[in-house]
Amino acid sequence: MEHDATSANRRTQARRQSDSARRYLDIEATTPALRNTVELAARSVGFAIAQLNVLDETTQYTLVNIGGPPMATVERSTTLCDDVVRSGKSAVVTRNRIDATIRQRSILDQNGVAAYASVPLRGREGMVIGTLCLLDRMPRELSDSQLQEIEQYGAVLEEQLDLHRRVGSTATKLDNDNDLAGALFAGQIVPWFQSIVDLRTEETVGFEALARWHHPTRGLVSPADFVPFAESSELIIDIDLEVLRLAVKEAEIWHRTRPGLRLCVNLSGRHLSHPDAVSQLHSAVSLSSVPPSLISLELTETSSVSDGPLIRRHIDDVHALGFRVMLDDFGSGWSSLERLVTLEPDGIKIDGHLTRFIDTERGRALLRALSSVAQDLGLSMVIEGVETRKQADIAIELGCTLAQGFLWSRPQSANAIRRSLEAS
Repeated sequence: MEHDATSANRRTQARRQSDSARRYLDIEATTPALRNTVELAARSVGFAIAQLNVLDETTQYTLVNIGGPPMATVERSTTLCDDVVRSGKSAVVTRNRIDATIRQRSILDQNGVAAYASVPLRGREGMVIGTLCLLDRMPRELSDSQLQEIEQYGAVLEEQLDLHRRVGSTATKLDNDNDLAGALFAGQIVPWFQSIVDLRTEETVGFEALARWHHPTRGLVSPADFVPFAESSELIIDIDLEVLRLAVKEAEIWHRTRPGLRLCVNLSGRHLSHPDAVSQLHSAVSLSSVPPSLISLELTETSSVSDGPLIRRHIDDVHALGFRVMLDDFGSGWSSLERLVTLEPDGIKIDGHLTRFIDTERGRALLRALSSVAQDLGLSMVIEGVETRKQADIAIELGCTLAQGFLWSRPQSANAIRRSLEAS
């Protein structure tokens, strides 16, 4: 009886996985968005073949196939992706690896490939529904960092698949207010997150939320392609509020295991010219358990907004609610030294363009001076755009304690952040 009960549970789990996977089989998955992501994943590590596969209880369906022989379906049990879906873990298999099983080597031989790398893809129900799979006819190995890069592409595919499932694949254009407003209404504007680290310990102390557009046909649209457009209209206010609302929901999940993690959210200067700006911000977070004291509002450049009594009053009001206020992109644009006096922020974020000069005499002198000013005024200071260990070491020498940049993490999807926090 005990054996029968266990078997029944396993069948139920398999059925749940299969039902979840089948929800993605009706998707028009051969759109440029998904194909581009799969192809970029292969190019990033030099593999010749890349596939997006969905696996139900008995069958593997290849929805996207780059560089490989034509195929649509194969029996699941004859594939290496079956192992990845069952384990829920990424895998690298080559003929030369001593940990490769006889079955795995046999599957490689049958398919005429010498190297296989795959990461699991999870669906909305939390079940593994398929894989991002890379293959090559030549023996290849992947470093841990390369495998992590593939996992990042997998996270992008998860977001794209979920977006297709929610809103379909109706094409939109990126050329007027209605298109961007429609993207907001359809839930296509979402936050991605980049870690902020303590330079002294290398520990992640928070995340900055960054707006991303998951376009149903163009894939992940660069912020450079829509944020300036939004800044030229009032839509940037709606984007900022939507990102804040979604980001605090994610922060609630982070705080289950890391209750002290801070959330930083960009806030266009356009907000501050509206009388109801503070009430809008409060409404965006009012249903969340995340206290405003753990949220930093980063004022971004808007050339059309000038200082005035209303802006200062708004900053005083958000301070009264518990929010912290940072001047973003400090050292460029409208974030001038004068605003350290007139706006009395809680901190500054050094623009990444300045960080590029950190290894020069003038660059170090400027950053050392800014660090000293921040310390004298009791301000926190985050240095952005750190990409090398040398830059990080110099930043510490200059008195900087907080930083963010590609040295530690590129912006990641909400799902990727959840998994990294669970793993740590």
